Amino acid sequence: MGRIVVVTSGKGGTGKSTVSAGLAYALSRMGKRILLMDGDAGLRSLDLMLGIGSNTVYDMADIFAGRCEPIKAVYASPVAPNVFVIPAPMSLERLCSPQDMRRLARGLKRYYDVVIVDCPAGVGRGFETAVAAAEQALVVSTPDMVCARDARILSGILAEKDLPARLIINRLRPRKIMDGSMPDIDQIIDESALQLLGVIPDDEMVAVANANGRPLPPDCYAATCFSNIARRFNGEVVPLARLEKMY
Repeated sequence: MGRIVVVTSGKGGTGKSTVSAGLAYALSRMGKRILLMDGDAGLRSLDLMLGIGSNTVYDMADIFAGRCEPIKAVYASPVAPNVFVIPAPMSLERLCSPQDMRRLARGLKRYYDVVIVDCPAGVGRGFETAVAAAEQALVVSTPDMVCARDARILSGILAEKDLPARLIINRLRPRKIMDGSMPDIDQIIDESALQLLGVIPDDEMVAVANANGRPLPPDCYAATCFSNIARRFNGEVVPLARLEKMY
């Protein structure tokens, strides 16, 4: 029986989908079978990031409308063995209910090691739907105090739902931290009030991989960071790399 994790953030633009896809790729390299559920209705992107592109016929809304069986809306990534995705509805009007999401995700987790739900930004209806089935949460923040403050607000909401949460800091710029022009990692952790799971450096290879629907090259540092996050996610103790090694 697998587990269900939601990837969320307090504001848009933090890179939730990038983190969702990167974690899925990293876990699949460890032999795990991963299902990504794109919960960002109207703004879906995971199908493109996983190399599936326009080859989709059904999405999550079709499952709940009874137009297809769940398996027909599950697409295998052609670029990553053991990574699968259910695309989000193309329209916000077709967003499913929290009860629908809970029923679907819990039914599907029998067939996957990890089900990752990519959550829309903020704490509205889409958020409530995305977190409905989750057993844990990963909160994504960029290394700025505004985003970290929003992560803190979100952490309080997740705590009220008894949903354990960890922090991932995305788009970290080590040189800017080292010269004092950006907040350091400890400041972001303190402001967010969340335990750190890992950091992802600001690496142009991430944007290139996303644009081309392919995994990160294994020799780039961002891929190493995703691998370390996946290992910690699985319970391993992996020290955080020094800032000097992140560029």
